[in-house]
Amino acid sequence: MLLRSERRILSGIVIIGLICVFIVVLTAYATELRVDNNRLISEINTLQGEIDTLNVRIKQANNIERIEEVAVQQLGMIYPDGDQCVYISQEDAPSGNLAMLIRENAYS
Repeated sequence: MLLRSERRILSGIVIIGLICVFIVVLTAYATELRVDNNRLISEINTLQGEIDTLNVRIKQANNIERIEEVAVQQLGMIYPDGDQCVYISQEDAPSGNLAMLIRENAYS
């Protein structure tokens, strides 16, 4: 009877020990996942910052004033005079100065 009681106590201690070891292993795994998750969040934040910077640069490059500046300074482009425009038909010709119409539409 005493031997049987001791076996039960020993079995209980072993089971409790195994449960404690299992809890420690699960906690270590959860901590490792948390560290990986924090690293990924940090990478996401860094990449989002780069995306935001690139979006600002794209908006600056697509600005009509910037496009006109590059066209005039680097490409030597100018707005045409009224006598430099050729129209396919008389209906296509605007009633006013084409260069002024283009400039007004660009900035509206």
